[in-house]
Formats: sequence, structure tokens, C-alpha cells
Amino acid sequence: MKFGQDYEAALARGEYPPNWVDSAISYKKLKKCIKRVQRELLGLGLDKDTLDALWQHVDSGAGNPFGEGLLHYSLDGNDYSFTPRLTIVVDPRDGSPMDAWLSPETRRNLLRLARNSRANVSTARAWPESVDGRARDWAPAETRGSEPEGDSAAADPDPDQDQDQDQVQTVEIPLTSDSEFFQILRRELSDLDHLQEAEQTRLREEIVKLGNELRVVKASKSKRSKEEVDAWRQILELYSDAEVFASSHEVDAGARDAAHAQKQFQEFSQALSLQQRAGFKLGKGATMALDRFLRINVKLLRLLRFQEINRTALHKIMKKFDKRTALHARSHVSTALVKSPFIAQDLAKATCFTISEEILKIIPQLNDYLCPICFSISYKPVRLRCKHVFCIRCLVVLQREGRDHCPLCREDVVLEATSENLDRELMKFLKANFKGAVKQKQRDNEIQAAIDRWGAQYENAQKCTVM
Repeated sequence: MKFGQDYEAALARGEYPPNWVDSAISYKKLKKCIKRVQRELLGLGLDKDTLDALWQHVDSGAGNPFGEGLLHYSLDGNDYSFTPRLTIVVDPRDGSPMDAWLSPETRRNLLRLARNSRANVSTARAWPESVDGRARDWAPAETRGSEPEGDSAAADPDPDQDQDQDQVQTVEIPLTSDSEFFQILRRELSDLDHLQEAEQTRLREEIVKLGNELRVVKASKSKRSKEEVDAWRQILELYSDAEVFASSHEVDAGARDAAHAQKQFQEFSQALSLQQRAGFKLGKGATMALDRFLRINVKLLRLLRFQEINRTALHKIMKKFDKRTALHARSHVSTALVKSPFIAQDLAKATCFTISEEILKIIPQLNDYLCPICFSISYKPVRLRCKHVFCIRCLVVLQREGRDHCPLCREDVVLEATSENLDRELMKFLKANFKGAVKQKQRDNEIQAAIDRWGAQYENAQKCTVM
């Protein structure tokens, strides 16, 4: 099945809202525009084979003293309003196209266009001179001689020939269908940008509502509230481990495509179901928050799939444009199109960042507050001059061993640390949000301090049991 049929079927399945479908790239309409561009070019004698030969000649630079200037396709204007232009270099002495690869019919058509456009030609660059200082007759003699009678320079002399003798000029080949093609494409990409902005605004609003619901759950002083906050902490830990929309692993680091993200989300959902069956239960408010959290992810997955099929449609239609017209549009105009935020921006990454910013302030994760040496909670936290934080126990060990380098940045800041470096605000925060982990760390520190004082036998004594 062709891509066009797959694309139309994907839009018609009902997965996407009607306003999304209306904003999608109109693949069929753009294909019809390509056919009109083909007909225009054929009317000028610029069939695909002729243009392919011209581009090959331009790219190779063989026998071409002007490099790529002989034929050029570009977009004039800015990112939001532009006009495609196909230009060709002409000989200012007679207005004839300067290329030996053109057929007589094509040369006649372009010569007529050049002469009709003499008022609009633009100077391109200096005419290369031969050894004796006279202008070089670059176009082969047999090509010049092939022009039909009545089209020669002698029959229609250019009054400005003498003053233009040392310059070459470019003439624009007027095309209308390619302008229509790119105007439609630019308008639809703009519609997709607006759609993305609207959907991201809605997602942000949903995330704010989710945050408010979790604040209500956390604000309650009941024992049930504490259990629900702990349950939500487990949920967020499962979600972080699943890495639904982006991977931090070396093998596949970076944003995930829609299919892989869907697979990771299913794994998260399965792990969540197992946790729920294992015992943790949520009250009405916490359950509503979980439902909203899942809906946000489902919508984000759908938006990611919609972005991908439109990105593929853009790639396919530009590839078809080049294949059918041989205008090399992708290499010349793609930068003006892919600047579209809908095509270029990582939607999932931006939304996940918003979730982290909003939710983790309410329900912080223990993994974000671990000491980078012992990998347990950084209690009591000591913030060095380099701003890195370690638990007090690990810092004391570093100072006793006389190591002055920060383990993370290697700056000499360890030995200068005193009780003034204790981050009391962070210590208060950790005690309020991770009571269990803090108590365990305090107990571990006490045991380690006793071992330092009494020796290893103290640790063995802790293992004794009374029968």
C-alpha cells in the first residue's frame, strides 16, 4: 500500500480529533500541485532528464567558469513568507542561456524568456577573461550555432551589449505552481505550529490541575494521606525508571519514537498494576490525580504519533517533489520548512520537563537527594564552596584522609569545610519529606561512629541476639 493511502487511513481512523485532522499536511493536494509544476516545466522544455543533466553539470563544475550560478533554485523571503525562484545564467551579449547541455528547443524557450525579461535581469559576476584580455566565449560554438534563424544575436542585437560585455546576468524562469505548492505547505506547517501551541497549553493546564490535586492529598494530616504520598512517590519512581519518552542509556540515549514510547508506557502501566495489587491503595483524591496523570501521558503519546506521521508526510512529499520535477528543492529550501516548531521540537521532552517541574516540587524523589559517595540520603547535608552536596559522614571521612579535592569537580574545597557549610534548609526539607530514610541514615551514622571509636568488634556485637 502506498504511503498516501496509509496516511489518509491513519487520519481517518478516528484516533485524532477533527481539528487535528484539519491541520494535517494535505498530501493529496500537494501531489496535484507537483503535477502542475511538471506540466509547467515541460512547457518550457525543462523535462526531468534535462534538469537532471543541468544539475549534474552544475554540481560537477566541469567546464563551468561560474560554478553553481548557472542554475539555482531557492526561496526568497523570510521563514513565514517566501517565494520560490528558479534562475539561470545568460550571456549578456545575446541573452542566450549559457549551458551546452540544453536541447535546441529548450534553448529557444529560455532565450525567449530571457529576452522578455531583459528589464529584470540581474548582474551575477564578472565575465572570465581569456589570456589576451577578451571575453571568453564559454558556450561551445556548436551550441551557439544551433540556435534557429531569427533568434541569433546578429538578428536581434542587444543595445546594452557593449557595456555588459564583461558581466554575466541571471534571468528568473517564471513558475506559478511551485509557488502554490510551497504556500500550501508553509500554511499547513503554520497551522500545525498553532495546533501544537494550543495542545501544549492544554497539557500545561492539565499538569497544573494534577499538581493542585496532589497538593490537596499532601496537605491532609491523616495517616492515609502519608500512605498516599508514599504511594505516589513509588508511582513517580516507576515512571522515571520506565523512561517512557526519553532514554538515558548509552545504547539508545535520547528521545524515543512513538512506537517505543508506547511500549515503555505499557511496561509502566503493567508495573503500576502489580504495585496496586501488592498492597498500596489510593483514596478518591489520589486516584483522580492518577487518572489525570495517565490521561496526560496518553494524549502526549497521541500527539507524538500525529507529529511523526506529519513529519513523514513532509519528507515524502518533498522527496516526491524532487523526484518528479528535478528542482532539487529539498537541498535548497528544506531549512525554510523544517524550522517549523511542530516538525523540529521535541514535544514529549518539553512536556515531561513541565511535569517534573510541577510534580517533583510537591512529591520529591529520594534519588534526587542521594550522597554521590555512599548513595544513601545526604543527611546531614554539607554544601561545599563548589556547591556540591555530600552527607556529613562521607565528608568527615574525606577530611580524615586529607583529601582536599571535591569528588565531583576536583576543586580544592573539602578541607576548608566547617559546620558553617551545613545546609540547614536542605536538612529540614529532607527530614520533612523522607522521615524513614533520615532515621535509617541517622542509625547507620551512629553505628559507624561507634565502630570508629570501639573498633570492628562493636559491629559484631550488634549482630548478637538473645535466645
